[in-house]
Amino acid sequence: MATTLDRIIEADAWTDAAIALIGFELLNWSARRLVCEDGEWLCSLSRQPALPIFRDEPAQGSHVVLPLAILRAFVGARCMSAGTLEVAASVPRVRPRPVYVFCCDNLA
Repeated sequence: MATTLDRIIEADAWTDAAIALIGFELLNWSARRLVCEDGEWLCSLSRQPALPIFRDEPAQGSHVVLPLAILRAFVGARCMSAGTLEVAASVPRVRPRPVYVFCCDNLA
């Protein structure tokens, strides 16, 4: 993995390096679209690229330079992936019950 990425970087193929980084780090994500509009590149990464765009939650990045647009989308996808892990980790944990339990209700 690292040797492949090193060879791509040595060849100054920055767009290929950014796409390879997505393949190495974000296994469930893929490029949905790369579009140049008004001189600015837009990159969308998606977990489900077969879904219609209005139903999907893609990670998007834009920049004048294509590799930087891809890296911005990469960072957004990493944040979205980390956000799903934080939700699962925020479930409160149940504390063990104490050895002695006292009932203070007056039922008489």
